[in-house]
Amino acid sequence: MRIIHTDDAPRHVGPVPQAVEAGGWIHVSALFGARASDHVIPDDAEAEADQIFDNLTVILAAAGAGLQHVVRVGIVMRHLQDDRPAFNRVWTRRFGEHRPARSAIESSDFGRPGENARYMIEAAAYLG
Repeated sequence: MRIIHTDDAPRHVGPVPQAVEAGGWIHVSALFGARASDHVIPDDAEAEADQIFDNLTVILAAAGAGLQHVVRVGIVMRHLQDDRPAFNRVWTRRFGEHRPARSAIESSDFGRPGENARYMIEAAAYLG
């Protein structure tokens, strides 16, 4: 197993890597829409989703992969019905015709206290 890290995406607090690679599979840990430079989460839902995809893209690149290698994304949304349309616009723009499997759930209790993130994702990609 290889630990994947890039300074171009936010770090986790505690012993959690940004991602790991094993056997051609890349598993990206819980990922938020915070900027790496200052950990600020945008006020706008669509901008936050864009930032998540920016973070996902640089973590995948550090592992030698891209969005085209993503096979599954799990999404947690603070307000599923309100924030899903903005997330879906970004999803479609970023993935284009590529359609990874995905699931989405609503939860009001995730992320770091005070950050009030709308979204958290986990992703699996395959280089095989």
